[in-house]
Amino acid sequence: MDNHHPAAKANNPTTTPVPVNDHRAELSPAQDDWPKETLENPDGSPLLAFAGCVRGYADTAVYLIEKLLLPFATMLEVLDRYLVNTVGEKWWINTELEKFSPKYKEPVS
Repeated sequence: MDNHHPAAKANNPTTTPVPVNDHRAELSPAQDDWPKETLENPDGSPLLAFAGCVRGYADTAVYLIEKLLLPFATMLEVLDRYLVNTVGEKWWINTELEKFSPKYKEPVS
């Protein structure tokens, strides 16, 4: 694990632990795409420091979306195909999952 400075060290001392490979292959290269003035902030401008915080948050959010959310989307798509193949089309009808269907209409009492 490495301690990543999401806002760049020149802008904020906050760090977060990330896997070494991801730090070197994804997060640090993302910072290399920032304007040099924001990344280095040699004079300590508060505006550039806040720009670094915004950019760092955005980079981290994209990283987490790619690592945490998108794999679940893929898994759900694979599971849906599996259920269609093993249980049948519209496998969710008459199950507790039916209420999550985009075409579900709440029963009238």
